[in-house]
Amino acid sequence: MKKVLLFLLLPLGALLAFFGVKRVKEPPADYIIKGIVRTMEEDVNPVAKPSECVVITGDQISFVGSFQDAQNNYYQEGKTEIIDCSNNLVIPGFMDAHAHIGIASLASPLADLSGPPYGHVTSIPILQDSMKAYIARNYPPHSNTMVIGNNYDDSQLEGHAQPTKEDLDKIDPDHPIYVAHISGHMGVANSKFLQILNFNDNTPDTVKGGILIKNKGKLTGLLLENVHLYALSVALSLATPPGLTPEQKYQTQLALLKEQEKLWFKYGITTMCEGRANPELIALIRRANQEDKLTGDYIVLPDYDSNADLDQFKDNYNKYDKHFKIGAIKLTLDGSPQGKSAFLSEPYKTPMIGQDSATYHGHPNYNYQTALANVRRVEQAGMPVHIHINGDSAIDMALSIFETLKKEKNAQGEPLIKQQTPNVLIHCQTSRKDQLQKMKNLQPYVMQSFFPTHVYVWGDWYVQNVLGNPRAQYISPLKDADDLLLDFTIHTDAPITPPDLLAGVYGAVNRITQTGNPLGQDQRIRVYRALRAITKDVARQWGEQTTKGKLAIGYKADIIVLDNDIINADPKKIKDAKVLYTFKDGKPVFAMAGRLPPRIPGSK
Repeated sequence: MKKVLLFLLLPLGALLAFFGVKRVKEPPADYIIKGIVRTMEEDVNPVAKPSECVVITGDQISFVGSFQDAQNNYYQEGKTEIIDCSNNLVIPGFMDAHAHIGIASLASPLADLSGPPYGHVTSIPILQDSMKAYIARNYPPHSNTMVIGNNYDDSQLEGHAQPTKEDLDKIDPDHPIYVAHISGHMGVANSKFLQILNFNDNTPDTVKGGILIKNKGKLTGLLLENVHLYALSVALSLATPPGLTPEQKYQTQLALLKEQEKLWFKYGITTMCEGRANPELIALIRRANQEDKLTGDYIVLPDYDSNADLDQFKDNYNKYDKHFKIGAIKLTLDGSPQGKSAFLSEPYKTPMIGQDSATYHGHPNYNYQTALANVRRVEQAGMPVHIHINGDSAIDMALSIFETLKKEKNAQGEPLIKQQTPNVLIHCQTSRKDQLQKMKNLQPYVMQSFFPTHVYVWGDWYVQNVLGNPRAQYISPLKDADDLLLDFTIHTDAPITPPDLLAGVYGAVNRITQTGNPLGQDQRIRVYRALRAITKDVARQWGEQTTKGKLAIGYKADIIVLDNDIINADPKKIKDAKVLYTFKDGKPVFAMAGRLPPRIPGSK
């Protein structure tokens, strides 16, 4: 009798073992990725031993833990593929906090005028030769088609000179020419294109919502902010081949967008952002989504100035339709520090061409009351606003706007955040210490997104030409932001720089310029904190913290594998790290050359 009672008290597992029956397995997995698995669940530098593997079943993560347990419970011969990345870092897929994948696609066929470290254009003559070679490759002799160059960088040009209309006139006598600055906030037109735009020396300095830069009353060809965007849109329309039907134009643009998607996957980015979309760009991405042409998730921010009807976006705000959603409305308060159009409180060390050296400190795109009314209108539409602010005076303006709105809401007893995601201050490049404290006081109503790649690419330029010391030492002050427990993310602003978020991590962790000079080393942060700012914290920025940004059971299987464990490696090698594999929704979308691409479930 005692034996019978003992038998009844045995746990179920022991009973099954007694009869030699194996425990029921979980549903078989598609992939088991073995490696140095960092889930990104910790808020601070991890002390726990990394997990051994992550298991993918369908489009979700089904297990994270020991490799032996994964084999025992999730492996099925003929269905499950084991990917051995034992010495490689396995982390969540990177997420864009701010970039321009749509703009990058439209710019990709243009003449590439990038300077170091991404290109070779280091003087006006080289710029001219590059444009001549581009024209010779792409246009028949003596044609008069519009020609566009992209990403010239005066910080990398000999003598740091902005090209002028006269410089562009020497490239070709037949073509109207426009070249866009790497900042995306300005460009230069040759004489023929200025004539098409109907701009001359008598045209007011302020036109089309932007500024025409003149030198002693004469047009230089340099156009800033919204007039630059106007000129670029005209140039792109003129560059479109005549006779192209709307359908042919769409198919061409779709192919360019898909190529950029592949590039984003190569850099490990699985959630992509178009951070300033006009109606045409929104229509392109929306149609591609409806036709199931998108693989990555696309978060689109309609540009405030070019989209009059904000209500049309409310149904898609923070709610995916397949791979498309509206993330916020984009408002641009000023320009770029590297282009010297950001709105500063003190003058630039060296002014922009045609500007007074003692007084020039950039300019805002709106006055305070207009900007306040714009932000209020976005919030009344039930959506957050992402505000482009680089100069500290622009940052002051944005902070004052949110402080005013916060006081109004408190006085009226309204909830601080009506929308589902926070407002975001984009770039914050020249933030002061007092401004960081104000940002802290505005949490969780407002988040910040920094662009620390500036330290690496333009750090020397800030010291020598833009801000000088000590101001230059404090760009992208991430350590002080982290010490305040400030909510922040890191972004690339691609195509301003390539969509390489690891370059942003490198800049944040090392604070070393292109030439090897240290810049504000007291503002360095840990590698893990920087990785948080491109995974877990971005998911929170976009309201996706329950499905993305971590390797956890039930989360989306958006996963990347890096070729080394950058958390524990020499931090100076971070910018050389490469993505080996990218998985989106459980399917492999990128494998480095030389690596056998994983089998797609259901294929033979």
